[in-house]
Amino acid sequence: MATARRISRNIAALGLAELVSKGLQFVIMVYAARLLDKDSFGVFSFALAFSFIAVIFADLGINTYIIREIARDKSKAARHYGTAFIVKIFLSTLTFLLIFVILWALGYPAKSRVVVYLVWLFAILSSFTDLSYSIFRSFEKMGYDSFIKVLRMIILILLAFYTLSKGYGVVFFSLSFVVTEIIIFLISLVLVFSKFIKPAFDFSIASAKNLLKNSIPFGMAIVFGSIYFYIDSVMISKMRGNLEVASYGAAYNLVIALLFIPSIYTTAVYPAMSRYYSKDKETLKFIFRKSWKYLYIIGLPISFGIFLLADKIILALYGPDYHSSILALKIVAWFVFLKFINYLLGITLYAIDTQKGRMAAQGWTAMFNVVLNLILIPYYGFIGAAIATLFTEVFLFILYYYYTSKYFYFFNFLPELARPLIASAAMSLFIIYFNFNLFIEAAASVLIYFAVILLLKTFDKSDINLLRKIIQNEKVQQE
Repeated sequence: MATARRISRNIAALGLAELVSKGLQFVIMVYAARLLDKDSFGVFSFALAFSFIAVIFADLGINTYIIREIARDKSKAARHYGTAFIVKIFLSTLTFLLIFVILWALGYPAKSRVVVYLVWLFAILSSFTDLSYSIFRSFEKMGYDSFIKVLRMIILILLAFYTLSKGYGVVFFSLSFVVTEIIIFLISLVLVFSKFIKPAFDFSIASAKNLLKNSIPFGMAIVFGSIYFYIDSVMISKMRGNLEVASYGAAYNLVIALLFIPSIYTTAVYPAMSRYYSKDKETLKFIFRKSWKYLYIIGLPISFGIFLLADKIILALYGPDYHSSILALKIVAWFVFLKFINYLLGITLYAIDTQKGRMAAQGWTAMFNVVLNLILIPYYGFIGAAIATLFTEVFLFILYYYYTSKYFYFFNFLPELARPLIASAAMSLFIIYFNFNLFIEAAASVLIYFAVILLLKTFDKSDINLLRKIIQNEKVQQE
């Protein structure tokens, strides 16, 4: 099947799944914030952040690396999968011991430790499920990926709502995540072995060493990325307490939920970009330019909208107890459109075999974020963490853009900025001068934005031709 049609089909499959799964996930978090006391919600938010940092050390980029390798040579899929599975078991054991020691050394109370252990177990199981996703994605069969994600959230929302409505507390709420992921992991395993590969754990020390050697640049980039992505909640927990973690988490979880959009897109184009790097660099540049344009057009109005509607969003979703989260949401709103572009730049560095450049960028960014948090959180609490998050994303963009321009392609993005900015300004004027119900205001703002985008002829002939190629099942090529 032609590349354009395959990419569009995978985007559609992933899009529907991510829309459903992220939507349900966000509903769960809002429901938990309302039914758990604020301290317990803070404990759970801390456990999520801490576990998502720790679980990266149990993966070290293995899942991402084998997507690229299998996409280039599918005959090696079973060998890559088997080696990765065994290596991840070993790494997971070491990671648990590390978590145990850290929590003991930092003196966290028993309740917090139990929640962290449960959430970590969920995260580890998710990492093994993601190994199955690597098979689906490398074969560009994202429909299986989508099925698993939707099923996971259906099971989780049933279990989570039951435990919360019965008042069982944060420990049983955390346990519902573990039970769900056990079911999902087993189902994903059946799909992998029945549809794609046969069980063949052809393990050797040499192959394990080779896997780790090649995965570590991917893994360290993810480690550094996870540090600056989640370390703020951990630092707030120690410096200011669980109540501020809850206030920050209410705002941060909202913008994180929206990142399914660039995640869908970059996940779908990554295998194709990896192939074109060795076969047709001009087509790769074409895909890169169009991807930048589309992600910016979508991400920019989201940042404007969240900034202007932050008070209505927080009060509608979380209630007056989280009024303090409004300012934090206004600040991290601008993180969104930058993250949309950084998703593309990061995945491009992987596709062009510049994972060491991405690792370096993530490393410097993680250090920058930790230093900012150390300076700002003691004085400004979770608001300081929000400021650090925004400036960290700007810093990451500068580094990513530098590495992409140096090793791949200097793309002058300035001509792409004006029209979406004009459309966002028009949308903003509507929000400022008209006061409606939140959902009516949001829907009308979307319509106004895209109406102006179309009036300004933001989509040119090459965009129209690309759409035609997708519909007619033709090969993507540079116009």
